[in-house]
Order: sequence, then C-alpha cells, then structure tokens
Amino acid sequence: MRRKFLLGLLAATLGVASLLSCGPYTFNPNLPGHIKSVAIPIFKNPRTFKYGLERKITTALVDAFVRDGTLDVAAEAQADAKLTGEVVSYKKEALSYDVTESVKEYNLVVVVSVSFIDLTTGQVLYQDPNIYQAVSYYAVGPRAETEDEALERLAEELARKIVKRTLQGW
Repeated sequence: MRRKFLLGLLAATLGVASLLSCGPYTFNPNLPGHIKSVAIPIFKNPRTFKYGLERKITTALVDAFVRDGTLDVAAEAQADAKLTGEVVSYKKEALSYDVTESVKEYNLVVVVSVSFIDLTTGQVLYQDPNIYQAVSYYAVGPRAETEDEALERLAEELARKIVKRTLQGW
C-alpha cells in the first residue's frame, strides 16, 4: 500500500515538474518575435500571358493570411515584413479526351518565386524560387468548371502553401 502511494506521489511530482518546466508556447516558433505584420505587394507576372493571374494569386494570399490571423496584413510603410512574389510559369495541359477527341479534362500548373523579408533588419528570411501548384478540372460533364474557376481553386491552394511555408517552414 505504501509503495503504491509513493509511486503515485512520484508520478504526480514528475507530471507537475514537466508542466512547470515547459516555456511559453508560441504559435510562431519560426518567426522573429518583432514580426507581427506583413505587406504583400501584387505579384509580378512578366513571363506569362495569363491576364490577371498575379492579382488572383495576390488576393488569395492576402485572404489566406487574414484567415490564418497569425500576422496582420498591412501597407509596407507599417509592416514588419514583406512577402514578394513573381509568377514563373503558367501552363494549361490537356489530361484526357472524350470519344470525339475533344478535351474532357485539363491540368493547370503555376510556379511562383517568393521572398520573405524582415523589413526591420533587411534580412531575407527565406526565398523559394519554385513553389509549384497544380489542379485539374473537367471542361465538360456534371463536374465541369471553367478555367477561371479552377484557377481560383489553384490560387487558394497555392496561397495556403505559401502561408504555411512563411509561418512554419524556414
């Protein structure tokens, strides 16, 4: 009986000690502490002919940061960091055809280059020249989408990937 009591007391003591030894938890273990906001200028798009692609990606990225809530989105003059980007490539490829040789399904592929800069120190916190995102969509049938609808999905998925990379991955 005494042995069970002592083992229980030891377990409780170790449990309390382990809780007290933990430092404060942060949702941003990879960001410098002074970075609380980010500026996101419109992405550049000098290499593709897809009109408005840079705006779709930038809008999706701003929305993703706002939804996440970890960093405030601010104008560059008030921001602690800046996330810049450029569209490297945009491709629309046929994936499958119907019996009449008409395209049934397409694949959209976008590659962007991104830099995350600490505006206080001027340090580039990370650069990734090849962030790749693809989505496929049906052009005909009950699940048909337009290219623009598929591009909206792609921009949202790409934005989530960039937010995660910015907040956790460097």
